[in-house]
Amino acid sequence: MSTARRKTRRALADEIAEAIRLGAFRPGEWLRQIDLEEKFRATRFDVRTALNELVVRKAIEHVPNRGHRVAEIDVETLKALREVRVLIETAAVPAIVARIDAATLARLDDLARAFGAAVETGTRAEQSRINSDFHHLMYRLSGNPVLEELIWNLRDRARGSTLTFWPSHEALRRSDRDHHAMVAALAARDAEELARLVAAHILKDDP
Repeated sequence: MSTARRKTRRALADEIAEAIRLGAFRPGEWLRQIDLEEKFRATRFDVRTALNELVVRKAIEHVPNRGHRVAEIDVETLKALREVRVLIETAAVPAIVARIDAATLARLDDLARAFGAAVETGTRAEQSRINSDFHHLMYRLSGNPVLEELIWNLRDRARGSTLTFWPSHEALRRSDRDHHAMVAALAARDAEELARLVAAHILKDDP
């Protein structure tokens, strides 16, 4: 198509994963390649390779002779994913605390405040996007791109649960409180408290 542009496999896979994260595609929903080409203004080849990348990440699954669909996971698998996330994400905490600086701390505080405002007046897409920005920035401080990629692959895979993330307004407010508490722990350079908060955040209704 004339408006299509070349994108790297990872960049396009990240865009599709973000769309899944924001609820544009539901667990079990079939992904039509032509629709993805139009939505993301990408070539057929790039969409195909991005889908293959997402299959490897287990964010989607390939069904022979049918196509690709958003992965669906059961409650036990979701529980296992969260347990692994606790191990991986808390392991990143010491490096995060060691690398925090005033500018990044201020940006995290701004994002925490923006999320709080979105909880009260924003859309679910805005809430998810700000939440993602907050955690991306925090885990980027780990200084380990492989660890960061693993964290987001696990988070994206958990999107295949049929359970509703943030099932209530109170769940959103809990996440809001957690974000502010994480910023405070980072400001105090308290790795033990940050690790505790990260673990609790994952084991609650956090997306």
